[in-house]
Amino acid sequence: MLHTHCTNPAAMSLLKMLVLPIATAAAFNAAFPSNVVTRAAASHTHMVKTPQSVARAVRSRAPMMRTDEAPALERVLATLPYVLPAIDGFAYGLYVYQNVPPIGAIAGAAFPFVASFESIPFGGLVFFIGMSLFTRNPNLSRFVRFNIQQALLLDIALIVPGLFGPLTKTFPVELQILGTNFIFYAWVLVVGYALFSNAQGKAPDQVPLLSDAASMQIGPF
Repeated sequence: MLHTHCTNPAAMSLLKMLVLPIATAAAFNAAFPSNVVTRAAASHTHMVKTPQSVARAVRSRAPMMRTDEAPALERVLATLPYVLPAIDGFAYGLYVYQNVPPIGAIAGAAFPFVASFESIPFGGLVFFIGMSLFTRNPNLSRFVRFNIQQALLLDIALIVPGLFGPLTKTFPVELQILGTNFIFYAWVLVVGYALFSNAQGKAPDQVPLLSDAASMQIGPF
């Protein structure tokens, strides 16, 4: 400790002004070494994201985003499985075909193909089993296998109401029309969404229930 016998108040004030900053700086350096402060400043600099760092991160991720789109051949292969549910759901639009002429004209043009396919003995069953064999084929991409599995699940969902056909005959006609129209419009939306997404090279994985079930069936890879 600094001892002084000076009794001049002005001198004492001047001495305190000189000694106090030096003592404070010495105490700060002792408590916080310079390397700690330097590391803290450097750490803070790294934590701050500059516009340049954000731009570099976006550019580095851009190639990964572009590779999500499937090649043209895979888009075609992923679309073909929806032929089966398209045929099996055709009959649900009977009332719509009769009351909406434009849709009826399209259905009339597609009817010969549907009738030809249904005339093949066990054609739908053979097609269904054949597609199911490819859902776990490691030589096919997940994009293709997902679409195959989702098309199979959609076909099952369309077949189940037909099993209760004799029972539904006991319902009022208005209720029968309402039920078949609902299935028809849902069928059109799902198939149309799948075809549109596949044409863009993107998996149609936003169908409620069906998409989650299809993903669980084929696994993560």
